[in-house]
Amino acid sequence: MQICRMDYNDVSVDRRVLKFHVYGVGVFPVFSGKPSMINRPECSFKDAAALPPGQYWIVDRPQGSMRNRLQTFAKDFWNGTNHDEWFGLYSFHTLTDNLWINGRDRGSFRIHPLRPDGSGESHGCITFYNIPDFNRFRQAIIQRKKFKVPGSRLELLAYGRVDVTGSTNFEACNV
Repeated sequence: MQICRMDYNDVSVDRRVLKFHVYGVGVFPVFSGKPSMINRPECSFKDAAALPPGQYWIVDRPQGSMRNRLQTFAKDFWNGTNHDEWFGLYSFHTLTDNLWINGRDRGSFRIHPLRPDGSGESHGCITFYNIPDFNRFRQAIIQRKKFKVPGSRLELLAYGRVDVTGSTNFEACNV
């Protein structure tokens, strides 16, 4: 099982870059959340904000309905991305990629890189700045044997887990 850690206190001076620790593989520059709330866990209850602190299983990215698959295909064609290489993040508590934070529903948590041209965004994902770093992480993850998540009724399989730490003082969110 691959163990990873992301601590919102382990951030660059300008608060734009977090260190994503992938034990036995490396430490990678990442970010989480849209620009106004980037790397701010105190705002993680808001839409498109940083990934909420907690523990998450690293799973294959859910594909969704046929409509979602067609939309994803179009986005990949247009942007030069490949959603099939992304990973999903499922909460330890809900065993899904959705959870309630401070009375609000958040979801669709992923691990992915920016687009090939360096553009892109994060809506509560762990987003790699560099595609080669993401590819190195991805290769390490897919070499792991998947295991059944404890307590999963639907035979949820995971590669490992991510521990995300940081302040959940939601009153401090001034955005």
